[in-house]
Amino acid sequence: MNKALLVGINLYPDNELHGCINDVRDMASFLTQKCSFSASDIRLLMDGRATTQGIRERITWLLDGAKAGDRIFFHYSGHGAQVATRNHKAEIDGLYEVICPVDFDWTEPHMIRDKEFHKLFASVPTGVEFVWVSDSCHSGDLSRDFSLTKGKAKDRRKTILPPADLDWRLRTAAEKKITALSMNKSAQNLNVVLISGCKSDQTSADAYIKGRYNGALTYYLLSELKKSGGLTKDLTTVVKNVNAALKNGRYTQQPQLEGSTVISSKPFLKL
Repeated sequence: MNKALLVGINLYPDNELHGCINDVRDMASFLTQKCSFSASDIRLLMDGRATTQGIRERITWLLDGAKAGDRIFFHYSGHGAQVATRNHKAEIDGLYEVICPVDFDWTEPHMIRDKEFHKLFASVPTGVEFVWVSDSCHSGDLSRDFSLTKGKAKDRRKTILPPADLDWRLRTAAEKKITALSMNKSAQNLNVVLISGCKSDQTSADAYIKGRYNGALTYYLLSELKKSGGLTKDLTTVVKNVNAALKNGRYTQQPQLEGSTVISSKPFLKL
């Protein structure tokens, strides 16, 4: 069985991106043309339909019935953020990373946390080839100057900066040296590999490349996989080459590979 869920969101209220729809369309075409997925194996969820509830429902579909020998792929392209929490004494006591559905509003009912992904994906049995690509970032506060590229004015950061009061919480968490579970860590000790767009203290680019917008991670990942022999290289090598290509393109983000060493030692969605 093959299943793929591709989520792309450009039309955030007041925080539009440009390349996320291109990302999921490009990935869908690659899966059908090069990876032996059929159109019926793939669900696309884009813009206004990509609500918190909509994403959760389709993740349930993605994981339902998974068994050894199956290939599962989850691709998210959109905003990410960090959120600090207070305990019952109103003290900052936690920090978590989230993806931002189209209805994201900084409240828990409208975000999907790192811990939730860890819990959901813990059910994936051994023997399933499960690859998760997160072309987003999970850091950002009003006090920091993030650099995406050197000299590319059309590029945007794929993170939503928090309101001033929530930003103050992030500064307090940093002062207290509180660290998040992080999306990268949420894949550890599970039967899944996560290719994330950047380190937890970086941002990913909504990039303008060759006259068209794409997420920088998705663009360079697909470029690497489309090369001669790209689908025979193990994922560790692929991500290493993607990092080199991004650096050569003057992007500062450094994609990470986390999770199952068994899957990361194999080619992308190996049959």
